[in-house]
Amino acid sequence: MKTLAIGYGNSLRGDDGVGPWVADRVAAWNLPDVRSLSVHQLTPELAAEMAEAEVVFFIDACTIAGGRTQARLEPVASQKGRSQLDHLWSPSVLLHLANTLYDADPAAYQILIPAIRFDYGAPLSAIALEGAAWSLETLKDYIANPRSTRWKEALCTKSG
Repeated sequence: MKTLAIGYGNSLRGDDGVGPWVADRVAAWNLPDVRSLSVHQLTPELAAEMAEAEVVFFIDACTIAGGRTQARLEPVASQKGRSQLDHLWSPSVLLHLANTLYDADPAAYQILIPAIRFDYGAPLSAIALEGAAWSLETLKDYIANPRSTRWKEALCTKSG
């Protein structure tokens, strides 16, 4: 596997489920060298999956801050974190774990999709669906040609 997409969130809580929604659609593409996982939350077991990939995309909902309603792609850097099992695993801590346990160093990015609706049973909002569509296009661009600059145009830095 070259590309791993991990969509995470609670699919029972409206827009919080947009990460798994995107991951399910990527899985339906059934592409060689692409694995897509839809999970409720990030867990340490995912480090083993990450060790098999060249690049990992973490897909999650984010609350709208400062009026920002566009989905975004950000790099993920490895970061030491908690060693006990809890609910606070992050993409950067999982990246560190994959490196520590498996000597793996995949490139990693997070796709953050704006979310506004978190009620139980609520459908995805228009903002989340728009971000999901953008996310799928960005992933398609990457998978079609990882060396292309087209998908990288979406890349933001933490300050951007």
